[in-house]
Amino acid sequence: MLSLSPAKWARILVPIAAGLLLLAAACGGDDDAGGTENGIADTATPTAPAPADEIQSQPDSPQEVVDEVTEAVDGVLQTAAGDNFYTLNNLKVPLNEMTTIEIVNEGTAIHNMRIAGPDGEWNTDDDSVSDPELISGGATGVLEFTPTLAGKYTFRCDFHTAEQGGVIVVG
Repeated sequence: MLSLSPAKWARILVPIAAGLLLLAAACGGDDDAGGTENGIADTATPTAPAPADEIQSQPDSPQEVVDEVTEAVDGVLQTAAGDNFYTLNNLKVPLNEMTTIEIVNEGTAIHNMRIAGPDGEWNTDDDSVSDPELISGGATGVLEFTPTLAGKYTFRCDFHTAEQGGVIVVG
C-alpha cells in the first residue's frame, strides 16, 4: 500500500483541485454566449435578420386602436393626447412622403409620441420622436415622419408606455 505524508498529499491534491476549479469556471454557464444550460446543449437555431427592405414585426399598441382611420391631409395629421390616451390612434400616411403629425396635449401630464422604426424595437436609432420630446399640458408637439417601407408601425407615449399608443398604416 502506498503511504504518503499529509504534506505530500497536499502537494498532489491542491494542483488537481485548482485545475478542476479552473475547468469548471471555463465551462460555466454564460447563457448569453450559448453553450449549455443545466448541462443541456443549446441547440436553438438562431434567427436570421430580416431583409433591410422589410418592416419588422411591430409591438402591440398599448391602447385599443379605434376603428376609424385618420388620413393625412396635405401632409398633415392631427391628434390630441389626453391623460394616458390619444384621441385619434389609427393613422394612415403615404409611402415615401413626409407627414407632419401635430400632437396637442389636452391633458395635464407630460406626453410625447414615439414611432417604433422598421426594426420593431423601441428606443433605437430608427425611431421617430416628437419635438419637443416633453410636451407639457396645453402645448403642441410635432413629429415629422417619412416612411420608406410599407407596413403597420406602432407608436406610443414614452411616459405612459403601458396605456397610450396607436398604429400608423403606411401605403
